Amino acid sequence: MVSTARAAPSTTLRAGLGSVIGAALAAVAAWLMRPMFSVPTGGIGMVTVNAYPKGWDYAVIALLAIGAFAGGMLSVLGDQLSVTDRLSDTSRATRNTQLATAFIVFVLMFFVHDHPFAHMDNFHEGEHLTPAYLFRSGERPYRDVFLLHGLGVDGGLDALAGGRPPVTRRLQTVLDAAALALLVPVAAEVTATTAGMLGGVLLSLCGVAALWVPVFPYFRLAPLLLAAIGLLRYARSGRAAPLFLAFASATLGVLWSLDTGTYALAGTAIAFVLLPKRLETKRVAILVLLALALPVIVLFALRADLVRFFRDSFVIIPSAIDAVWSLPAPKPFTEAGLHYYLPPVFNGLLLAIAVKRRDPRLLIVAILSLVLYRTAAGRVSWSHTRFATPLLGIAFVAVILEPLRNRIALALLAAAALFYFELPQNAKAGAKLIAEWPARQRHEGLVPHPLARGIYTSEQNATELATLRGYIDSLGPGTILDFTNERALYFLLDRKPPVRCFDIPMLSAPRLRTEAMAELRAHPPLAVILGGSPEIAIFDRVSNRDRVPELAQWIDANYPKRTEMGRFTVATR
Repeated sequence: MVSTARAAPSTTLRAGLGSVIGAALAAVAAWLMRPMFSVPTGGIGMVTVNAYPKGWDYAVIALLAIGAFAGGMLSVLGDQLSVTDRLSDTSRATRNTQLATAFIVFVLMFFVHDHPFAHMDNFHEGEHLTPAYLFRSGERPYRDVFLLHGLGVDGGLDALAGGRPPVTRRLQTVLDAAALALLVPVAAEVTATTAGMLGGVLLSLCGVAALWVPVFPYFRLAPLLLAAIGLLRYARSGRAAPLFLAFASATLGVLWSLDTGTYALAGTAIAFVLLPKRLETKRVAILVLLALALPVIVLFALRADLVRFFRDSFVIIPSAIDAVWSLPAPKPFTEAGLHYYLPPVFNGLLLAIAVKRRDPRLLIVAILSLVLYRTAAGRVSWSHTRFATPLLGIAFVAVILEPLRNRIALALLAAAALFYFELPQNAKAGAKLIAEWPARQRHEGLVPHPLARGIYTSEQNATELATLRGYIDSLGPGTILDFTNERALYFLLDRKPPVRCFDIPMLSAPRLRTEAMAELRAHPPLAVILGGSPEIAIFDRVSNRDRVPELAQWIDANYPKRTEMGRFTVATR
């Protein structure tokens, strides 16, 4: 009976062929549907300036996943599961093996991602340094400070660390390494062998370019990975503790990182509804209520504005984010298109196999992967596409490679995996970054940063910032407005912004713009900083003058005097 099952095409192969056909048909349908979509409203950014129908990108991803799922299911409707199609109930990796592997991943990731003396990125580091500076100055979250990415990511963690760049950089390194190490317990729950666990972790690390891209906020994945661990262990044991871990990680994740936390929350809710019920309804209700209370308790403890938290996070940002910050999808028949369009097809196949096998583990991985991919479909870029696929390598090993018995097929698919997951590039980059770690602990050729203790910069940047600080100080007390997107300037110059939302591109959202203009008219700043680095000031090739013309006109009318100093121009009355 076993030999007959192995001789016939496996369920996975048949489902895979069906998913490819289903996705191809869905792609044709999606192309025909493009005229149905319009340019997003609610702000100004690359997609609005170029009249790109961003909603179509989401439709394409959704249709590819649906088509792959439907094609996979239809192709195996009459099939019976064979021995080779079944996953084992538990991983063969021992607890000690899992702990050792997680420790090794943590250490390797620490050495890869530790860059204590990198040049300060005033745009991205300013997203969290300035809110932390404001929180430590007495400002309250959401009431006084608008947070685009979530309380934890945008300043909360930095404030706890004292708001000092050297400490926050090292903290992010530790958190990045810890978050990526969470891939190990996820792989242990899904794969059937120790080799499978190790291979799945390696491919997932390469899939998110963790060995290749050293300075990237991988720690934002923590809520989703913790939710995955909780759901997987609940599916295996039926215990309340791991289920509460999933619920609490998802709800608190909304504060940790708004987008990934929201995806973790949505994915956890969907997966739990679809999983077989293993706890009585009353206990589940208690766990849900406790988990929902946790973020509210945190917000109360921090004296945050709850009304603005819900309004900003779930009304204003969702209505404006596509128009302001999204980017168009890549062409399908390119390398970028291959990496972008394949994950939803594979996840659709994964969902079909999960349903066919009635395997709750694959169901959890498929649901979380599909929901998380929204982040890749929004701001489409090389790094965001990879960031959105942390579970892809694990699932590929568990579903495709581990059940294979044909050595030729295994070799071919393994070679394809090395290509798609870019293992050689990751290995080369990772080895180089680890070897260079001792050199990165020095700051040769750099000078002390004049406005931030413990970090270093170029002599030209130090001169420009010191000159800017001296000039601003000479103007007397008061707030300043940064119009250059170098958001760290508030922290560096020790000056508060005159508006709650100092993210200038987001002021293209009508409600935020109206709020900011009222604040500026009531309490005009001492000076406005213009100019700045062109690659930051004209982010996504759209200037702030094009994004918020009303604000630009107000600045020109009220701050006619211009003083040049290096890359900066300071506008005063």
